[in-house]
Amino acid sequence: MASNLFWFYDALVIGVALIYLYVGSKRGFMRSAVLAVLTVVSIALSWLCCEVAAPVIYERFIKLPVSEALTEASDKTDPVNVVSKAVSGGGYGVEMTDTEVSGVLKRTGDFFKNIAGEIKGNGAGESEETIAGNMEETVTESMLKALIGDVVSPSVLSEILETVTDAEKSARSVVDVFLNGDRAATAGATESILVAPAVKAVLKGIIWIVSMFVLMLISRAIANAFKGLNRVPIIGPVNLLLGAALGVAEGAVVIYLIAQTVRFICYFTSNSLMFLNTETVLNTYIFKYLFYFDIMTLIG
Repeated sequence: MASNLFWFYDALVIGVALIYLYVGSKRGFMRSAVLAVLTVVSIALSWLCCEVAAPVIYERFIKLPVSEALTEASDKTDPVNVVSKAVSGGGYGVEMTDTEVSGVLKRTGDFFKNIAGEIKGNGAGESEETIAGNMEETVTESMLKALIGDVVSPSVLSEILETVTDAEKSARSVVDVFLNGDRAATAGATESILVAPAVKAVLKGIIWIVSMFVLMLISRAIANAFKGLNRVPIIGPVNLLLGAALGVAEGAVVIYLIAQTVRFICYFTSNSLMFLNTETVLNTYIFKYLFYFDIMTLIG
């Protein structure tokens, strides 16, 4: 029954093509071309603007208050206390005194392997590798909550950092500094390794969106200067026809993207949907060619 609705796909192709034909002819070739060029320029300028402005804004207006807040939080956070709570709350059935934890912190080598060995030696059932991994995760989360928890959750910070750096590696490097007991160094490392990249990433996104919006408004205003070109004798009809052709080309791209989206849905649903399936598409007269067209053949 659903295969009888194949006409919808062809009607969609014709409808989109006509809409873009009309829009393209109304805009005219020059206006469309100028707008396309200015859009590319706007994207490039917006990217340049956010890359340059974000670090400057952070250094001048954000870094100092962030550093002061981190220094204050770091002064109140004792590594021994954080580790002791991680041990007692880890469900290992083991308790360690602050003196014992402090002794492990002073040893050379990987702290989490060392503390895992102590916990295992005191009767914990898990393997040392499991204990070390759990301890690192717990201590990292506790440290981040103590240092930045009043501003942003560690999970949100990690998600932001994943877009610009290796969040896990960055957090581990800060934890290593934290466990050494140098409060000032901990605040500095947290600011430079964790906070600064995350804040700059957010700033870049905001600046890019704002600058892109402003530049697109300017681009449209400039492109609108070519609005009356369609009414100019001789030039007008040519501009209109070329604009219509450009509009059809834009419509073809949109239709192709729609067709490939339908193809994607058909593939991942194993043609199980009533309307979105290859049997229905194969009955179409136009849409099926876009559905099966491989754009890589043009490149080849």
